[in-house]
Amino acid sequence: MIRKAAAFIFVLVLLLTVFPCSSLAEKVDQVYVVSLKDEITPAMSAYLADQIEMAVLSGAEGIIIDISTLGGQVISALRMRDAILQSEIPIAVFVRTRAVSAGALITIAADTVVMAPGSHMGAAEPIPYSAKAVAMVSGEFRSTAEARGRNPLIAAGMADKNLDVPGFPRGTLVNITAEQASELGYADAVLNSIEEVLDFMGWSDAQVIEAEPDAKVRIAQFLTRYDMSSILLTIAMVAMIIEIFMQGFGLPGIISIIAFTLYFGGGFLAGNTEWWSILLFSLGLILLFIEIFVPGFGFFGISGIISLVIGIIFAAPTPIQGIITLGIALAATAILIPVLYKLLGGPRLFRRLVLEESETVDKGYVSRQPHSYSELIGTSGEAVTSLRPTGTVQADGKKLDAISDGSYIPAGTRVRIIEARGSQIVVTAEE
Repeated sequence: MIRKAAAFIFVLVLLLTVFPCSSLAEKVDQVYVVSLKDEITPAMSAYLADQIEMAVLSGAEGIIIDISTLGGQVISALRMRDAILQSEIPIAVFVRTRAVSAGALITIAADTVVMAPGSHMGAAEPIPYSAKAVAMVSGEFRSTAEARGRNPLIAAGMADKNLDVPGFPRGTLVNITAEQASELGYADAVLNSIEEVLDFMGWSDAQVIEAEPDAKVRIAQFLTRYDMSSILLTIAMVAMIIEIFMQGFGLPGIISIIAFTLYFGGGFLAGNTEWWSILLFSLGLILLFIEIFVPGFGFFGISGIISLVIGIIFAAPTPIQGIITLGIALAATAILIPVLYKLLGGPRLFRRLVLEESETVDKGYVSRQPHSYSELIGTSGEAVTSLRPTGTVQADGKKLDAISDGSYIPAGTRVRIIEARGSQIVVTAEE
């Protein structure tokens, strides 16, 4: 029995020592190759951050970012820059064709920069242009270059054309080719392909994991583009206005719902739209619906509009972009409203609240003849309420609507009827 127990323990120890060693011996180093193409959007920013996190967790040896872009949104580029600078594993960027604007900032942030022959990077002046925006973006370029030991003046010159950068004409943005970048210390090598980059980095024996944006990322990237988000919001608002002008709920209402869903859904997929902004927008719609059935325009209407505006603005990647997008949509809607009014007539909601058809004799309507109080002229009475100048008086045993002769008459004052105007009498205070 003791021999069997000893044999079991020996086999168990052998398994625990041999198998871990075998698994370590079979482990293959990995390198992630992440493709960044087209416009830099919030969806692309979230995608890169996820890929970097996955590579770190899997113990990858490094990451190669295969970039080719004309730029995009500054806030997204800043988030991508931060993710690269904070990475726990080495990151190399391969500029396949171009890294313009926001793409240049991402490239400068990498540990190693490799450019293909004929490629270029730079030209990062912010749009819309303003002195404040230029100062901010050029500062980000400068600090990023300093963090990687590159000439900060060249980086700042990519965003600010007014800087005096040696070798580049004043008044022109810095935009450097692969050969220039190599000479200026902005490119560590000029190579033709990812395979050559792997050899250059010493990762040729590693297992290459190619990461491409999936359908979810591509859809989110398309919907969160600056121009697309403005178009979606404009379509949603115009379709909603058309629905108000038409009878019943139809195609415009469906289009409006779809457009709003795509606007918020794109931001949600990209990771920059929180649930609370969607709920706030929905609350705004509910409050406006309640306002329809409440006389006048008050608390529900104002609160609903505020909720809608805040929900739309904070569903965007940044509040500034949300304000601009909403402004474009409102401007387009304001231009179209007069056209829609002429084509479709007044809003059906107003037609429900306002009587448009006149009730004339030729349509069978007969008015009731008003009672005449001319026989009460000269009769005395008493003011039941104050007359300011209208009120109620008691005369001839009846309570009558009355109007004073112009003066204020307090309640309880003795009055005399001096004139009859249809169903209303005119009174004066007795002396």
